[in-house]
Amino acid sequence: MARTTHAPRKKTKQALPAAPQTELQPAFTTLHLPPMHTLEYSFLDGLIHPAQLQTALAHAPQTCRLASFSTIAIPLQSGTDEQAAAEGDALAGAMNLHAAAGERAADISTLLLQGNAHAEWTAFACELNALSEPVSYPYHQIRSRGKIVHASAPSPETRFAALHKRNRICLETPPHHEHGLYGCDFAFVVPKNDRPSGHIHLFAGGGGGIHGGSPALAPRPASWLGLYPCGEAVRAAQHLLALNAAHGEPDNPRKRRLKSLIATRGLDWIGDRLRQAGFTPFLGHAPIFLSSGEWSGHGDADELLIPVPSGTLADTPGYTLATALQEHLPLLQQRIRLTPQGHLHLHPEDRSTARLIHARLKTPDGHTPLSIASAACRGLPHCKRAQAAASSIKQETAAALDALLAACGLAREPISFRISGCPNGCSRPLFAELALIGRAEGIYDLFAGGSRQGDRTARLLRKALPIAEFPGYMEPLLHLYAAQKRQQPGLTFGDWILQHIDRMENSGGA
Repeated sequence: MARTTHAPRKKTKQALPAAPQTELQPAFTTLHLPPMHTLEYSFLDGLIHPAQLQTALAHAPQTCRLASFSTIAIPLQSGTDEQAAAEGDALAGAMNLHAAAGERAADISTLLLQGNAHAEWTAFACELNALSEPVSYPYHQIRSRGKIVHASAPSPETRFAALHKRNRICLETPPHHEHGLYGCDFAFVVPKNDRPSGHIHLFAGGGGGIHGGSPALAPRPASWLGLYPCGEAVRAAQHLLALNAAHGEPDNPRKRRLKSLIATRGLDWIGDRLRQAGFTPFLGHAPIFLSSGEWSGHGDADELLIPVPSGTLADTPGYTLATALQEHLPLLQQRIRLTPQGHLHLHPEDRSTARLIHARLKTPDGHTPLSIASAACRGLPHCKRAQAAASSIKQETAAALDALLAACGLAREPISFRISGCPNGCSRPLFAELALIGRAEGIYDLFAGGSRQGDRTARLLRKALPIAEFPGYMEPLLHLYAAQKRQQPGLTFGDWILQHIDRMENSGGA
């Protein structure tokens, strides 16, 4: 990977041609402290029973927040840790009455969970537990400004260890993929309408990392390893784990992941070892993905997606989300999917109710492709590991980019945009077309050049960028992109910015 050089800020501005000034004047709000205590409640496979969401909204009508994929954060009214624990346990107990219990190591695509073979794929996902440390559901914890003060069994330490020692595994289906399969240790991609008795694509070796370090630590997209019968795909994955134990560094926390072995040994070495073990890698053709988004901008499936701005289930001017949900949740017959990018996805059997919700919201098309495709982790002040804000500035940063795109004549341009409060990258920023990764309060590293499909890692564009300067820094870049896109209509932002980074490196700019 080529080394990115960084010139002083003044030289950076000179390297970019002047662009027309817009009237955009973003005002990034002062970071507000969260409620003293919140209940964070996790859902198996991200599936929420309508009654569970009703219970949460009744307890905190305007302030429930989708904290991450599979988790909702509900503010509590109690003042002390002991009172909050009692209040949170009672609320979680009411939600547990409708909870699905079990253990899971794999994230499962919505299309598989909502298809005719969903029971078979759920059972297959349970088989994948052998590849990782499964996590038990239902589960809840009480947080006080990022710190865990109480949790249901298992203990917070045990659960944290399970989450971070396990491999990231997903079951996906083309043409889109929800879970960012290229960032997973293992991904099993299901051909359309197939069943566990058929064949499955195996991907392996994806994950984030550190730019500028050794190949073993750098971010890497998962590689396609071939099309296998389902059982053979699982056995091939088990063999890869054995290879990693024998030839990798499983005792090194920084290099224990499979991506380190593939990055250092190479795919040819992996393929030879698989063939020696009786597997037949690289046969057939890799599946083609249109994007990694949850919303395509057209089609019947979009009717089922209820966008949740900034992950907060609240009423805002022109978008009365909390009221619409409270009115229509009793009509839903199936569970709701909490998507990896923080939106609600209804079951096809509830399509008529989804239309009623959109009609109540009055602005089903009021969210741009960028705002729907953007994602953020908790960030400050919700996560004790975070170094900067993420979810609390997501709405403003996405709105600033949307305004700039509109000023450039690209009002509906889809750009995958993600924010992470620290380099751990829970929102998977290093696979996005544009990403902010926090390094201190209000200061971010700006990465760019990933793809909409998530099959390419982003590169460092600007180090230590103050968030207030983000719109001004992006404005001339977006004008340059718009000018080029008028000549090449099919050009994506990720492809263009990667070329732009190469040109800046070759010319000595930053």
